[in-house]
Amino acid sequence: MKKMNWLKWPLEHYPITLLIVVILFVLGIYGMYVMPKDEFPHATIRQGVVVAVYPGATSEEVEQQVARPLERYLFTYGEVNREKTTTTSQNGMCIVMVKLNDDVNNKDEVWSKIKHGLNTFKPQLPSGVLAIVVNDDFGNTSALLISIESDQRSYRELKQYSDDLSDRLRRIPSVANVKLFGEQKEQISLYVDRQRLQAYGIGQQMLFSRLQAQGITTMSGSISDDDQQIPIHIETM
Repeated sequence: MKKMNWLKWPLEHYPITLLIVVILFVLGIYGMYVMPKDEFPHATIRQGVVVAVYPGATSEEVEQQVARPLERYLFTYGEVNREKTTTTSQNGMCIVMVKLNDDVNNKDEVWSKIKHGLNTFKPQLPSGVLAIVVNDDFGNTSALLISIESDQRSYRELKQYSDDLSDRLRRIPSVANVKLFGEQKEQISLYVDRQRLQAYGIGQQMLFSRLQAQGITTMSGSISDDDQQIPIHIETM
């Protein structure tokens, strides 16, 4: 019977037990109303990506000439977590997944400092390195996806509608960012009728020269390996 002693006191002091239950119930309702609520709660994302583009370089060249110096430079910042920062080298680029320390609260200030420092550091890399791109905007999520399509409008008109809609959405104070996806690029395809050219006394070389004079960009081939294919373009001056 000793095991049931813990039930004896609440049963014998029923009014006190009921009062405690009522107090806990009231506190629960009060806490439900005063507890902070947020549809999009703030979360500090302490990760970012640094990408260095080095066209034409092999993965070994990228690692030796770009990835290692870049990694050493990033580690000069005390806010960067060395153990959780990883680097991947591949043909033409290297990708550094940067993780900040858990005690970093103002990540925007840290990333602003890193971006400014990378602009100063870039001249120390080979001249073939085109750019160092930093992306630290991992905390933003898409809240609304809007699709624009039409069977009667051209891609140019749809692009104009999309731009107009984007401009209107950006005026809304609660909208942080607007991005467009799926934009169709325009191109002009020329199909030459050789017999007609000969009838008008126009050679293909003359036609090509006239097009070049208008600023046309021609593709002169490509360089390919196991990982990627890089087109070669010749731009007219």
